[in-house]
Amino acid sequence: MTLTALFYRALSEKDNTNLQFHSVIKEIGRGARGARGLSPELAYESFAALLRGEVSDVQVGAWWLAMRIKGESPDELSSFERAMHDSLAFRLVSDRPVIVLPCYNGARQLPNLTPLLAWLLAQRGTRVLLHGVRSDPSRVSTFELFGALGLPTAETLETAQAALTESGLAFVPIDALHPQLARLLANRWRIGVRSTGHTVAKLLQPMQGDALRVVALTHGDYIDRLGAHLQSSNARAAVFRGCEGEPVLHPKRAVPLHIFENGNSHMHEWHGVPTHDLPDTCDVATTVAYIQQVISGVRAMPLWIDWLARELLNATYENGIKKT
Repeated sequence: MTLTALFYRALSEKDNTNLQFHSVIKEIGRGARGARGLSPELAYESFAALLRGEVSDVQVGAWWLAMRIKGESPDELSSFERAMHDSLAFRLVSDRPVIVLPCYNGARQLPNLTPLLAWLLAQRGTRVLLHGVRSDPSRVSTFELFGALGLPTAETLETAQAALTESGLAFVPIDALHPQLARLLANRWRIGVRSTGHTVAKLLQPMQGDALRVVALTHGDYIDRLGAHLQSSNARAAVFRGCEGEPVLHPKRAVPLHIFENGNSHMHEWHGVPTHDLPDTCDVATTVAYIQQVISGVRAMPLWIDWLARELLNATYENGIKKT
């Protein structure tokens, strides 16, 4: 089925929602230049319907591709985020600062060092909550590495709360934290590409109260778009180009790190290193062995992990979140 045929079929589908979803597709499906942004109310209602599974497969596919081509307007992004948070399964609480790491990309080139960053942050006195997918057929996920390293994972509010309090870090898979969003994201494997749901997932705030969200992206336009959104919403967050989209730096690339807090922004830059000692492969066994050697002191802490940990801790404690 061609893209044009997909849109026309989606427009003719019978709606199972209270809103007319074909009208949503008609608005956003006019191409990158011709499409119009949805009103805040319609954006909220449409994303909520997608999360509840009230939209036909054909219409999901049409919406998915139309939004990928068009991109999210500021109003749409705010409404999608609000709909996501309104249907969150649970939120955690903490009497100490928390850094939130969304992990939805995984690794297929360099070893995924997100677990090492989380461990280092916890060792330096802050709590770390990670959320994301369990696995990826083409990549090594952070969740897989957490399990292989014996770091705490949690499936319920009670176990997540206990791990966060007792160990200082916990990974909660998205299907436990937000089952509706997990079902929506799973369409990637049927459609073939990521789309708006993956962008919005990186804005998820599972903590009650103040916490620093670390939003790692892969493309410059998304960095600008989400940075502007977080700044306008007075959010506390760090935004940067992640290594393959994970919330860690690429060792060799110069990467601007944007810190947002109460509508203000600050920029710091990782300049990269000329060489590194990372393994040539990124499979689970090789990555786990490398991380264990760093944790045990056999290898030095990678400079880019240490730099990012220091910057995130500075943003956590100096830009408004205080130790209790």
